[in-house]
Amino acid sequence: MINFGLMKKKKLFLESCCTSLEEADRACALGADRIELCEDIASGGVTPSLSLAEKVISASAIPVNVMIRPRGGNFVYSEEEIQQMIKAIHSFKDLNVNGYVFGCLTPENEVDIPNMKRLMAEADGKPVTFHRAFDNVRNPQNALEDIISLGCTHLLTSGYMDNAFDGRFNIAKLVEQAASRITVIAGKGIRAGNLQQIAEDSHANQFHGTNLFL
Repeated sequence: MINFGLMKKKKLFLESCCTSLEEADRACALGADRIELCEDIASGGVTPSLSLAEKVISASAIPVNVMIRPRGGNFVYSEEEIQQMIKAIHSFKDLNVNGYVFGCLTPENEVDIPNMKRLMAEADGKPVTFHRAFDNVRNPQNALEDIISLGCTHLLTSGYMDNAFDGRFNIAKLVEQAASRITVIAGKGIRAGNLQQIAEDSHANQFHGTNLFL
């Protein structure tokens, strides 16, 4: 678990990936700025249940973004799965959700623009983070422009490497290309011991960490 209190002293914006009310409460207590709520972290995270989202959002004093992902594995979705994602977003609309986290790719590992547009329309102006599906794209520079054109407000990435520390210089290139048109969030493998170095080298100002690791 990241020591959010220590990191907050360095004025870094920290998002905590949480899968339970207990983890969310702990993240809030330690000074996280935002929660990304999901379930089944072993698969990379999937859509949380409505009941869990209700509990976490009701109890949280910080914004809660909800992951929309029907399953683990790749990010190429069937029409049935896209319909599941649309219905999931719709089901959260009565809650005080801050935003949504999702991403769709084509079989050629490009951004699935048509299906992303459908999901963006259902999100109805709420902030959208294109998640680490991005790290599988064939051409990151082109994909970034596609994601910006869709209206996504955030991009979560490890710099298309196994972890954000190894990808920190690639993240810096993405931050430069983004030119404040989208917020680039560095994520995966971030710990208290490497966060400052990642922050300095990546030039990112938001960081995503799991609540499951010391």
